[in-house]
Amino acid sequence: MNKPEFNRRHFIKGIGAATILWQTSLLFSCQQSKSISPFAETLSNAQQQILHRVLNILFPKTNQSPDIVSINTEYQINYYLTDPLIDPDEQKYLIKGIGWLDQTSQKIYKKPFMSLNNTKQITIINKILKTSWGESWLSKLLTLIFESLLLDPIYHINTNQAGWQWLHHQAGQPRPMLDIAYPEILKRKKEQIIITGLDQL
Repeated sequence: MNKPEFNRRHFIKGIGAATILWQTSLLFSCQQSKSISPFAETLSNAQQQILHRVLNILFPKTNQSPDIVSINTEYQINYYLTDPLIDPDEQKYLIKGIGWLDQTSQKIYKKPFMSLNNTKQITIINKILKTSWGESWLSKLLTLIFESLLLDPIYHINTNQAGWQWLHHQAGQPRPMLDIAYPEILKRKKEQIIITGLDQL
Protein backbone atom coordinates (compact mmCIF):
# COMPACT_ATOMS: atom_id res chain seq x y z
CA MET A 1 0.00 0.00 0.00
CA ASN A 2 1.27 3.45 -0.87
CA LYS A 3 2.13 5.77 1.96
CA PRO A 4 2.26 9.57 2.09
CA GLU A 5 5.66 11.03 1.29
CA PHE A 6 5.85 12.44 4.82
CA ASN A 7 6.52 9.63 7.29
CA ARG A 8 6.68 8.87 11.01
CA ARG A 9 10.34 9.90 11.17
CA HIS A 10 9.43 13.37 9.92
CA PHE A 11 6.51 13.40 12.34
CA ILE A 12 8.68 12.65 15.37
CA LYS A 13 11.24 15.18 14.16
CA GLY A 14 8.52 17.79 14.28
CA ILE A 15 7.62 17.07 17.89
CA GLY A 16 10.39 19.36 19.13
CA ALA A 17 9.07 22.31 17.16
CA ALA A 18 5.54 21.47 18.18
CA THR A 19 6.52 21.56 21.84
CA ILE A 20 7.62 25.17 21.42
CA LEU A 21 4.40 26.01 19.58
CA TRP A 22 2.39 24.31 22.30
CA GLN A 23 4.00 26.32 25.06
CA THR A 24 3.40 29.62 23.27
CA SER A 25 0.06 28.93 21.61
CA LEU A 26 -3.40 29.37 23.08
CA LEU A 27 -4.77 26.56 25.23
CA PHE A 28 -8.34 25.65 24.54
CA SER A 29 -11.56 25.82 26.52
CA CYS A 30 -12.30 22.87 28.75
CA GLN A 31 -16.00 23.67 28.81
CA GLN A 32 -16.87 22.03 25.44
CA SER A 33 -19.47 19.29 25.89
CA LYS A 34 -18.26 15.87 24.76
CA SER A 35 -21.82 14.74 24.04
CA ILE A 36 -22.00 16.59 20.73
CA SER A 37 -20.01 16.45 17.52
CA PRO A 38 -16.67 18.28 17.99
CA PHE A 39 -17.33 20.17 14.76
CA ALA A 40 -21.03 20.84 15.31
CA GLU A 41 -20.70 24.62 15.11
CA THR A 42 -18.03 25.00 12.46
CA LEU A 43 -18.11 22.31 9.76
CA SER A 44 -20.74 20.51 7.73
CA ASN A 45 -21.10 16.74 8.02
CA ALA A 46 -19.30 16.29 4.69
CA GLN A 47 -16.41 18.51 5.83
CA GLN A 48 -16.19 16.63 9.14
CA GLN A 49 -15.91 13.29 7.36
CA ILE A 50 -13.17 14.51 5.04
CA LEU A 51 -11.15 16.09 7.84
CA HIS A 52 -11.53 13.01 10.04
CA ARG A 53 -10.22 10.83 7.23
CA VAL A 54 -7.27 13.13 6.48
CA LEU A 55 -6.27 13.23 10.16
CA ASN A 56 -6.25 9.45 10.27
CA ILE A 57 -4.08 9.31 7.15
CA LEU A 58 -1.63 11.80 8.67
CA PHE A 59 -1.54 9.99 12.00
CA PRO A 60 -2.70 6.37 11.61
CA LYS A 61 -3.18 4.24 14.68
CA THR A 62 -0.60 1.51 15.21
CA ASN A 63 -0.05 -1.07 17.93
CA GLN A 64 2.23 1.42 19.67
CA SER A 65 0.64 4.80 18.98
CA PRO A 66 -2.68 6.33 20.06
CA ASP A 67 -5.28 7.35 17.48
CA ILE A 68 -6.89 10.66 16.59
CA VAL A 69 -9.93 9.86 18.71
CA SER A 70 -8.01 9.08 21.90
CA ILE A 71 -6.00 12.30 21.72
CA ASN A 72 -9.13 14.27 20.69
CA THR A 73 -7.50 16.18 17.85
CA GLU A 74 -10.90 16.96 16.37
CA TYR A 75 -12.02 18.77 19.53
CA GLN A 76 -8.86 20.81 19.50
CA ILE A 77 -9.42 21.78 15.87
CA ASN A 78 -12.93 22.92 16.78
CA TYR A 79 -11.48 25.14 19.50
CA TYR A 80 -8.99 26.49 16.98
CA LEU A 81 -11.79 27.30 14.54
CA THR A 82 -13.93 29.06 17.15
CA ASP A 83 -11.31 30.83 19.26
CA PRO A 84 -11.81 34.62 18.86
CA LEU A 85 -8.09 35.24 19.35
CA ILE A 86 -7.07 33.18 16.32
CA ASP A 87 -6.69 35.09 13.04
CA PRO A 88 -10.01 34.58 11.18
CA ASP A 89 -8.13 34.24 7.88
CA GLU A 90 -6.19 31.29 9.29
CA GLN A 91 -9.41 29.69 10.49
CA LYS A 92 -11.00 30.16 7.06
CA TYR A 93 -7.89 28.76 5.38
CA LEU A 94 -8.13 25.52 7.34
CA ILE A 95 -11.77 25.12 6.31
CA LYS A 96 -11.15 26.08 2.67
CA GLY A 97 -8.41 23.46 2.45
CA ILE A 98 -11.04 20.76 2.92
CA GLY A 99 -12.85 22.00 -0.17
CA TRP A 100 -9.65 22.30 -2.18
CA LEU A 101 -8.77 18.73 -1.28
CA ASP A 102 -12.15 17.51 -2.52
CA GLN A 103 -11.78 19.55 -5.70
CA THR A 104 -8.42 17.90 -6.34
CA SER A 105 -10.06 14.49 -5.95
CA GLN A 106 -12.79 15.47 -8.41
CA LYS A 107 -10.19 16.71 -10.88
CA ILE A 108 -7.99 13.61 -10.76
CA TYR A 109 -10.48 10.78 -10.19
CA LYS A 110 -13.80 12.43 -11.08
CA LYS A 111 -15.07 11.39 -7.64
CA PRO A 112 -15.43 13.00 -4.19
CA PHE A 113 -12.56 12.31 -1.81
CA MET A 114 -14.72 10.18 0.50
CA SER A 115 -15.72 7.95 -2.43
CA LEU A 116 -12.11 6.92 -3.05
CA ASN A 117 -10.43 3.85 -1.62
CA ASN A 118 -7.57 4.21 0.85
CA THR A 119 -4.80 4.03 -1.78
CA LYS A 120 -6.35 6.76 -3.93
CA GLN A 121 -6.99 8.96 -0.92
CA ILE A 122 -3.31 8.75 -0.01
CA THR A 123 -2.44 9.57 -3.62
CA ILE A 124 -4.50 12.75 -3.31
CA ILE A 125 -2.72 13.66 -0.08
CA ASN A 126 0.65 13.19 -1.79
CA LYS A 127 -0.57 15.27 -4.72
CA ILE A 128 -1.57 18.29 -2.65
CA LEU A 129 1.60 17.96 -0.57
CA LYS A 130 3.48 19.13 -3.66
CA THR A 131 1.46 22.36 -3.86
CA SER A 132 2.09 25.44 -1.73
CA TRP A 133 -1.42 25.49 -0.28
CA GLY A 134 -1.41 21.75 0.36
CA GLU A 135 1.93 21.75 2.13
CA SER A 136 0.81 24.66 4.32
CA TRP A 137 -2.59 23.10 5.04
CA LEU A 138 -1.19 19.69 5.96
CA SER A 139 1.48 21.36 8.09
CA LYS A 140 -1.23 23.15 10.09
CA LEU A 141 -3.10 19.88 10.62
CA LEU A 142 0.11 18.16 11.76
CA THR A 143 0.81 21.01 14.18
CA LEU A 144 -2.65 20.56 15.69
CA ILE A 145 -2.00 16.82 15.99
CA PHE A 146 1.34 17.54 17.71
CA GLU A 147 -0.36 19.86 20.16
CA SER A 148 -3.13 17.39 20.96
CA LEU A 149 -0.44 14.86 21.85
CA LEU A 150 1.08 17.32 24.31
CA LEU A 151 -1.80 19.25 25.86
CA ASP A 152 -2.82 18.60 29.44
CA PRO A 153 -5.92 16.36 29.68
CA ILE A 154 -7.63 19.08 31.75
CA TYR A 155 -8.60 20.59 28.39
CA HIS A 156 -10.35 17.39 27.25
CA ILE A 157 -7.47 16.79 24.83
CA ASN A 158 -4.94 13.96 25.14
CA THR A 159 -7.45 11.76 26.98
CA ASN A 160 -5.95 9.65 29.78
CA GLN A 161 -2.54 11.12 28.86
CA ALA A 162 -2.46 8.87 25.78
CA GLY A 163 -0.06 11.16 23.94
CA TRP A 164 2.20 11.62 26.95
CA GLN A 165 2.44 7.89 27.49
CA TRP A 166 3.30 7.24 23.84
CA LEU A 167 5.98 9.96 23.84
CA HIS A 168 7.21 9.05 27.37
CA HIS A 169 6.61 12.69 28.23
CA GLN A 170 6.83 13.95 31.80
CA ALA A 171 4.43 16.86 32.34
CA GLY A 172 5.80 20.03 33.85
CA GLN A 173 4.78 21.02 37.36
CA PRO A 174 2.59 22.54 38.51
CA ARG A 175 0.00 21.32 36.04
CA PRO A 176 -2.86 23.69 35.11
CA MET A 177 -5.96 23.85 37.28
CA LEU A 178 -9.50 24.78 36.27
CA ASP A 179 -9.41 28.16 38.00
CA ILE A 180 -6.35 29.25 36.02
CA ALA A 181 -7.12 27.45 32.75
CA TYR A 182 -7.41 29.25 29.45
CA PRO A 183 -11.07 30.42 29.83
CA GLU A 184 -10.26 32.04 33.18
CA ILE A 185 -7.17 33.74 31.79
CA LEU A 186 -9.30 35.15 28.96
CA LYS A 187 -11.77 36.58 31.47
CA ARG A 188 -8.95 38.31 33.33
CA LYS A 189 -7.69 39.79 30.09
CA LYS A 190 -11.15 41.16 29.27
CA GLU A 191 -11.37 42.61 32.76
CA GLN A 192 -7.91 44.15 32.21
CA ILE A 193 -6.55 42.58 35.38
CA ILE A 194 -2.79 43.03 35.55
CA ILE A 195 -1.07 40.05 37.13
CA THR A 196 2.05 41.10 39.01
CA GLY A 197 2.66 37.99 41.09
CA LEU A 198 1.95 34.29 41.27
CA ASP A 199 -0.26 34.89 44.30
CA GLN A 200 -2.86 36.45 41.94
CA LEU A 201 -3.27 33.22 39.98
